[in-house]
Amino acid sequence: METNWIIISDLILRGMAIGAIVATALVLISHSRSRGTSSVAALGVCTVCYLLISAPTIMPIALQPVLVAGATLLPLALTWMATVQLTDDASQRRPVLVLALLTVVTAALIPFWPAMTPIRGILAIALYLGLIILALATDSDDLVIDRRRFRRGFLVAMGALGLIVSVVEASGLDANLPNWIYPLQASAILVLALLFAIWALEPVADEPIKRTVSKSRADLTERVEQVMRRGIWQREGLTIGAFAEELGVPEHQLRATINGEMGHRNFSTFINVARIKAAKELMNDPSRGRTTILEIAHEVGFASLGPFNKAFRAQTGSSPREYRNRD
Repeated sequence: METNWIIISDLILRGMAIGAIVATALVLISHSRSRGTSSVAALGVCTVCYLLISAPTIMPIALQPVLVAGATLLPLALTWMATVQLTDDASQRRPVLVLALLTVVTAALIPFWPAMTPIRGILAIALYLGLIILALATDSDDLVIDRRRFRRGFLVAMGALGLIVSVVEASGLDANLPNWIYPLQASAILVLALLFAIWALEPVADEPIKRTVSKSRADLTERVEQVMRRGIWQREGLTIGAFAEELGVPEHQLRATINGEMGHRNFSTFINVARIKAAKELMNDPSRGRTTILEIAHEVGFASLGPFNKAFRAQTGSSPREYRNRD
């Protein structure tokens, strides 16, 4: 009797989670929201497949191959959606996307090559750890408020759940789970689905709202520009916290100003625009022809050549050396 009650509870919770996922996806698609709709739809489909195939009840045989395929693709779908939302930097997306692809490929090989099971488990654990680290590591540089809320809530929680499930599967503990685990798992996914819906369905105006910039915000914008002209960007390891301290304003106000009034989504990109502009001027100066690229990198605020090369290529499409040697 108790087992029947647990199974019924589990089915209700999974049905609610599927309903929340489908409703969210339909609203996003119908309103053409611009927050990575394709990746969200893929994640929704794969999550629904996982909810159905991982239920304690047996699914119809005809549906099982489709559900297994969708569930297998879940790590890749989650990673695709997460990287779209977390960062605009392709080099930050690439490592976790490669891990996700390897996780999916090894999972697909398990029916034909059972020895891949522990490898898939290790890759999945590394993937979800990587997503959590990416969400946390890029948080301080992000100036977009809703994206910061998203990484702190949904993505860290989803990564933690994926990590727990992967550890259980890799250790073989999933072979004989007690029945109460299933509704617990379904409850966790339902909470995540609701968290995502709250974030994704936040009202967005069809057109940008015309608003008058407050005098205090305009004053802060001018102060930011003044400090930039004085060369604060030349400081190695400059953080938004140090910038806010220099201005004597709360960090959240500075984030809102640089993002909302000056149009930058990442603090490092905002600073690097000034640094790369100065670097190009130095390279174009005939009197600085003997100055090495490393010396220029240090002069404009980079601690080493690697980050300088990366930032320079991101803004100009060429390496510093290619830029200097151009015709």
